[in-house]
Amino acid sequence: MNSFSDIFELMKNSLEITDTARNLWIDPIKPVKLNNNKVVLYVADSYVKHIVEENYSNVFKAKFKDILGFDVEIEFVTDNEEGVSITTEQKVRLSEPIPELQDDPYIEKKLNDAEQNSNYQHTFDTFIIGESNRLACAACKAIAQGQARNYNPLYIYSEPGLGKTHLLCAVKNEILLSHPEYNIVLASAETFVNEFVNSVRNNNTEEFKKKYRSADMFLIDDVQFFSGKKESQNELFHTFNDLHSAGKQIILTSDRPPKEINDIEERLLTRFEWGLLADIAPPEFETRLAIIKRKAELLNMRLPNNVMEYMADKLKNNIRQIEGAIVKMNAMSMLTESVPTLMMAQNIVRDVMTEQQPVPVTVEKVINEVSHIFNVSPEEIRSQNRNSQVSTARQVAIYVISKVTGLSYTSIGKEFGGRDHSTIVYATNKVKKVMQKDSAYRATVEDLIKNIGNM
Repeated sequence: MNSFSDIFELMKNSLEITDTARNLWIDPIKPVKLNNNKVVLYVADSYVKHIVEENYSNVFKAKFKDILGFDVEIEFVTDNEEGVSITTEQKVRLSEPIPELQDDPYIEKKLNDAEQNSNYQHTFDTFIIGESNRLACAACKAIAQGQARNYNPLYIYSEPGLGKTHLLCAVKNEILLSHPEYNIVLASAETFVNEFVNSVRNNNTEEFKKKYRSADMFLIDDVQFFSGKKESQNELFHTFNDLHSAGKQIILTSDRPPKEINDIEERLLTRFEWGLLADIAPPEFETRLAIIKRKAELLNMRLPNNVMEYMADKLKNNIRQIEGAIVKMNAMSMLTESVPTLMMAQNIVRDVMTEQQPVPVTVEKVINEVSHIFNVSPEEIRSQNRNSQVSTARQVAIYVISKVTGLSYTSIGKEFGGRDHSTIVYATNKVKKVMQKDSAYRATVEDLIKNIGNM
């Protein structure tokens, strides 16, 4: 059995479908090859091929990404199609049943390794501690051990991908080891909002309230999502009050400090700050290197020191990016049955780095566009110049950057000579007020946002 067959079998086993659907549509599919990012699958019957393409392509893509760590394109081929090239040797191989996994201990080990890719455990053991996250991790451990009554709520904030969700899951996993009877509710803010909206629509708000207000511990991720959602904010406020007054622990995460969340009630922001605020900064080189080493160990993958150091030096944005690169390295190493090399690392890093447009590039684009419209230089926009025209241009640039990048006010302030977040808040509020009164001004700002988005 070749290694792609192993991956395909693992993907099939992860599908959550009925036995009837599996027998009719999935079992007839045979793996042909994985060439770079393209998966080729063979189906003898063209009708089955049509059904699978229509109903399972997106599911297959998602499952393959979970296992391989990178996106794939899927091509279904069959015998009676023009342009399809299936060799006689491939047809013979594809007609043979796939052997049982236990027939080959080596294959079973490879499958276990791949399975570990997609089921990475978010525990304290797998969380790498560095100076950038020490306070947040220590607070979470203290809560999990029942030694932090003053940390209620605990509010953790950072840029995306730095371990906030990992810590929430670690707290839950740790507590359930010693107290399996605890009702720990862990939800994203988006889930909370969607469930609340559905409960109102279906006239079963009492069931919704029972779920969240009966929690022994309430862990909620990405509270910035409540911005602008007044009714959901009101429900969160009462849920928070009920749990806090009953002495139940609350942990919240966000991509910014409470005061930097726009369009959210002051009474909620005040409660977010009742306990401990802990920020997580991007990991320094030593922490990034430790993360790479730990992830490689968990995948039973041997990485040369020069490869690990290269990846730690180049991948600086967030932990999710680093771990994604390691998963991709492991998948490529398994599929090619080769030892990871520096050249392989360079290719993977290049792919990872080009998946996202760097925020600094977008910031530069905004400032350059604003400078053309208001006839002031980019240097003046970033400067301390308080000339009326320059100030207006600067405020518009700040507002547009906030809209199109999602950067926190603190991060935006750094782009404008280290201005504090209150200055950034003032600038965005000023632009909002002028937009409400001046239609031409509003059109200019909206066109800027649209143009930047299309660049």
